[in-house]
Amino acid sequence: MMSTIDLIILGILIESPMNAYEITQYISDRQVGTFLKISDPAIYKSCKRLLNEGFLDGNPIKEGNQPTKTIYSINPDGRSRFHGLMVFYSSNFSLWNIEFNAFMWHLEKLDKRQGLKMLRNLGDELREKETWFKCHLAELIPYIPFSASTILKQNTMLITTLIAWVDEVIEDYKSLRSKKGRKFDVSAVNRIHGKSDA
Repeated sequence: MMSTIDLIILGILIESPMNAYEITQYISDRQVGTFLKISDPAIYKSCKRLLNEGFLDGNPIKEGNQPTKTIYSINPDGRSRFHGLMVFYSSNFSLWNIEFNAFMWHLEKLDKRQGLKMLRNLGDELREKETWFKCHLAELIPYIPFSASTILKQNTMLITTLIAWVDEVIEDYKSLRSKKGRKFDVSAVNRIHGKSDA
């Protein structure tokens, strides 16, 4: 199973052995969760799984009355897994999930005035993020590694593109005559994607 969480954890542990809490702090301090979907419980669960699968070594440490902590370190199999995941994710582009698409999917079910208001809210939110990036990107670059700066630049470009997109959607939505719009033709879509109806 390919997992971006595994890739994140293995990459962090290449730098230094850590316990799961320290990994969550590393991610929080560097604001990794801003750009990659990752939760603290997923980190704890994935560390245990990677240990059980033989990609990590674990060293239980007991300090005073504190519960035992496992210090995880990457082993040769883990480094090989890290490299395999890097190759996989660098050569397998998949369309990403943008959470506001759940709202977009149901847009035609709203009263047009409500829908326009929500689309404008989305546009305002995107413009606010674009302003932040434009104001702070150059300021941040000297203090972050190359990889983080490329992700910030990528997000700046995506937000600029999404602003142009939402402005176009607003204009198209204004001219939409029927609340119901077009029906979803499952057969035609499956045929275009090369899937059978069966």
